[in-house]
Amino acid sequence: MVFATGALAQETVYTFTPDKISTLSLYNVSNFAPFHVFNESFSSVLGDAPVISNILNSTGLSFPQFHEAAIFYSESTLFVTSNQYASKTNSSATNNKMVSITRLDKTDDGWTSTIIEPEGAITLANGGIKYKDGLVICDQGSLTTPGGLFFMNSTAPYTTRPLINHYYGVEFNSPNDVYATNDGALVLPNYVYRYMPDTNDIRVVADGLQEPNGITFSPDEKTAYITEGMGNSTNPTGPRAIYAYDVITRGGQPSLANKRVFAMPQKGLPDGIKTDAAGNVYAGCGDGVNVWNEGGILIGKVVVPGGSANFVLGNEGNRTQNLAIERG
Repeated sequence: MVFATGALAQETVYTFTPDKISTLSLYNVSNFAPFHVFNESFSSVLGDAPVISNILNSTGLSFPQFHEAAIFYSESTLFVTSNQYASKTNSSATNNKMVSITRLDKTDDGWTSTIIEPEGAITLANGGIKYKDGLVICDQGSLTTPGGLFFMNSTAPYTTRPLINHYYGVEFNSPNDVYATNDGALVLPNYVYRYMPDTNDIRVVADGLQEPNGITFSPDEKTAYITEGMGNSTNPTGPRAIYAYDVITRGGQPSLANKRVFAMPQKGLPDGIKTDAAGNVYAGCGDGVNVWNEGGILIGKVVVPGGSANFVLGNEGNRTQNLAIERG
């Protein structure tokens, strides 16, 4: 089952055979079926009867409900962050702006939604993850307030508290996404920082990225993947690629090494990024969610008109079962 937020096309699968791929126009794909198969292995990801369902849209709302993080707290509870909008009350701490977070709960009759205005000073929420008994949300900050990581309780009143917003006094610059490793570290791309909340240790584990965005790791955490996107109509030579790094240990501490290009999307910039249990790499791109195998071969797409900023995978055993896609 594939869940998606946004208007989507007819529920069909279209397979690009080698002869079709060789004549494929870069930005003008003539078939707009929502599931595109470029490699037979993607069929095992989709299963026998893939379905797209629109579980929530923001029609009729006066604020931008969907922005970035889609977080499965459980298989029946999903959190999504909004974009920034005018605050109901003046607050210098958030530059007179506010965000909300939508909680969706699955019931026997479908999905219900609750709009949360988290207590705390999150200026502009972006990526996020489930962490311990709550959520960690990236706050991009503002021109006057540094960005950072916030912890939010998963139940009412959804109080928040700051975790960290600087590297030994050097303020973070708009952190966009975060990943929790198996040992409890939070890794975020900016410079690439590795932060241990329990001890407050923070290290820079990689640099050399101009505008990093999403971050994830392979299932065995031996490879890190980071998206970077600067290329656009005004900067056509800017990077818009996914980079892979080896995770190595030096002095008893993990670091990232051997940066290399892993893949580049066909359309738009790579944004949010995840891996599944088989090691396939998913990224939100200008035409939806693109999927590569661990060797960097494009195996398929879930097409979303207008593109996908972020998404989250749900699991049933070792097989991808739910894909919650968010359109910004």
